[in-house]
Amino acid sequence: MTLCERFRASAPGLAALPPDDPERLAASAHAETCAECRKALLEGERLEALLALAGSSEVSASPSGAAYLSIKRDLEREGRRRVLGSIVAIGAALVLLVTLAHERSHAPSDLALAAGLALAAFGLATQASRFTLGAATAAVIAALAAALLGGKGGPLEAAAGLDCLASELVAAAAVLCAVRLAVRGGATFPQYGAFAAGAAAGALAADAALEVTCGAHGSLPHVLSFHVGGVVLALALARLALRRRARPEAAGA
Repeated sequence: MTLCERFRASAPGLAALPPDDPERLAASAHAETCAECRKALLEGERLEALLALAGSSEVSASPSGAAYLSIKRDLEREGRRRVLGSIVAIGAALVLLVTLAHERSHAPSDLALAAGLALAAFGLATQASRFTLGAATAAVIAALAAALLGGKGGPLEAAAGLDCLASELVAAAAVLCAVRLAVRGGATFPQYGAFAAGAAAGALAADAALEVTCGAHGSLPHVLSFHVGGVVLALALARLALRRRARPEAAGA
């Protein structure tokens, strides 16, 4: 199913969302460049208006009302699947990175920073159905705050830094794949900021693991370049890749 086909299938449910809902905004932005999808969204909005006029007590009694309620339930269910997929992927990344590490810090300050970053990553995961770029920015800020709190002057440690960067990008890709698999075949219109922020949350989870497994985590230049930089890079790459994937699908509609 192409992007546009999924959009048109979910148009009635999208039209029922609040005007400022991220998925509604993403759908409206896409509809500006696709005439058929714009028509589907307008039809969904008209159906929503008719159902509102008919009254909630009559909604489920009509075929259109039943279809509307079914699509709305599907959207809500897919949102919950995105949350669950993100949480599972983040938890798995944390466990694997810590378990496979050759060394681990037991310093209370390192454990506290790792716990804070992990909680931030899981917090972002619980918002996976309504991710915005603001949430992605929060991931970067959390990584930066941890770096400034735990890092001091020291060497860049470029060789180790590449390993750290790879760990964050792999964790980001794992969360991104989990979210996409969770809604595979569904009707949810992909919101690119949402997926990109999910990738940032995955990188943030890896950053949490690196707080206790990276031998250079106390070096501020290293942490800023590779730990915080990894979160920023994961966010940028995910958003770029998803935007490129959307263009040919929209063009072929």
